[in-house]
Amino acid sequence: MDKTKIKYLVGIYAAAMCIMGMLVPVPIVASVAAAFPNENIAAVQMIIGIIPLMMAVSAMLVSSQLASRVSKKKTTLVGHVIVMLAGASVLVFHDSLAQVLAASAVMGLGLGAVQNSTDALIADYFGGKQRSFVMGIYSTFVALGGIIWTMVSGILGSAEWFHSYAAYFIMIVFIVIEAVCLPEGHLEPKRKVNVFANMPKEVAIITVMSFVFVLTFQLFSSNVSLLVVGRGFGGTVEASTVMTVAGIAAGLLVGPLFAKFKNLSMPIAWGVTLVGLGLTLVAPAFMVLCVAGFVVALGKETYVPLEGNFAAGNSAPEGRAFNLAIGMAGINFGMALSPIVFEAVTSPFGATIDQKFIAGIIVCAACVV
Repeated sequence: MDKTKIKYLVGIYAAAMCIMGMLVPVPIVASVAAAFPNENIAAVQMIIGIIPLMMAVSAMLVSSQLASRVSKKKTTLVGHVIVMLAGASVLVFHDSLAQVLAASAVMGLGLGAVQNSTDALIADYFGGKQRSFVMGIYSTFVALGGIIWTMVSGILGSAEWFHSYAAYFIMIVFIVIEAVCLPEGHLEPKRKVNVFANMPKEVAIITVMSFVFVLTFQLFSSNVSLLVVGRGFGGTVEASTVMTVAGIAAGLLVGPLFAKFKNLSMPIAWGVTLVGLGLTLVAPAFMVLCVAGFVVALGKETYVPLEGNFAAGNSAPEGRAFNLAIGMAGINFGMALSPIVFEAVTSPFGATIDQKFIAGIIVCAACVV
């Protein structure tokens, strides 16, 4: 790999580390709930859940409207500045939950732009086995960023919950790196037909599969704190951190896995997550739950870059950014809607956590088959 492409990767990976800036509110959800005792807990949890939802909407809008007109570097930088300003605004505007939710929604729009444009930059400059390797390492940097943002957030928010949002000022450093190192990217050819007309059936299929798969993966993230309390384990933060560490390991596996198994790598990743969900269901102790979280995350974080590589590899230059966005939208919608879907599916039977995991295991097994 030449020096120019290495420089590009420095900028792309700097942006990747900031995508998990969406996790800044995670360590302070309980404190936010305490600050607004009259608000429904589900509404409080939306300060996290609304972000991936807005990311999906943003990515589709950006890719369908701007990919042929505005450089991907400019889209990344503008999106990143939006994230930083929206996040930092909570330091000033935190008198109501509505203000915090509004900031989260705007952050989601900015993160969607960053994620989609950097995915598209990888597709522009890297192909074949090199692309799968680069996307795998991209996933590793995303996970590494997750560790950094949650740690900084927890430290800053120890006195006042809204101080956690000062973490977004750190993004200034990453924005400068991106400004120096990111390539402009290739403008897509102007479309002569509707964006959906250029979308290959393979992309449509993998989008639906991604949505269903991430519905099941998100069961662990959505319920780990309840599992810890319900089983008397203690240590929710540790269980969540183990999942993030798994993301780092997963990124290193993507390239070799794809080189050996090609598109069969994706059902292998689903199978790994299936094992993790089953282990979670029967975990008798906290350490076993941590192992289960690691296995669940290993499957998901291996799958995501493979899905992006599959979508890019099955797309022509015209419409590639949109196809990448559609695939990522399936993932983000799955993350956002998982609690609602499994609550609805299991509510006739009592909606216990075990029932939700059993339902998720059945769905995940169907995906593997």
